[in-house]
Amino acid sequence: MASSKRLMTFELLERMSKMIEEAKTIPIYNRIMLEKEEFTSLMRRLNETVPPDMQSARAIIDQEERILDDSQKIAEETTSRANSEAKATVANAKAQADAMVTDAQNRANETVRNATDQANAMVADAQARANAMIADAQARAQQMVAESEIVARAQAEAQEMLESAHRDCEEFTARAHDAVNQMLEQADMYMTQQLDSLRATREQFANQ
Repeated sequence: MASSKRLMTFELLERMSKMIEEAKTIPIYNRIMLEKEEFTSLMRRLNETVPPDMQSARAIIDQEERILDDSQKIAEETTSRANSEAKATVANAKAQADAMVTDAQNRANETVRNATDQANAMVADAQARANAMIADAQARAQQMVAESEIVARAQAEAQEMLESAHRDCEEFTARAHDAVNQMLEQADMYMTQQLDSLRATREQFANQ
């Protein structure tokens, strides 16, 4: 039964092919003229003679096409979701890097302010100590000068004390300035290292 249906199917296909080959052509439009009723009848008979195994094969092909379409849609949705998640990850990383840079700048500014305040306090203390030493030397010099019997010695000692006081003041002030410069240099190096590190992190996230 199946063999006869296949034979009939091939016969119908041959008749339809022969009709197409023998049909009149319309050269201008590159078309052919077929007998509609006869060709339609052959198509109907052809559909009726298609074996069940061919119909099953056609159903399998249709199912495979649907599966491929569904797989394509799933792949496109997965790709779109992955792209969205990647963009969100990069945006979050950049936001964190910006926040880290801002925090580092704030910390650096605070470090500089603290170092400047400490430096100013040390300079002020050194100046106060120097002024106190000079005032004490002047007071002692005046006291010694007031005593007539030791005027010469008092003047010499007073001059020496004044010079010594000035030397001590200059030396103390120089040490204070050196300490302040060292503190500011350390603060500047720390701030530069932090900012360089954060800039490198930010550039790394930006290039992802």
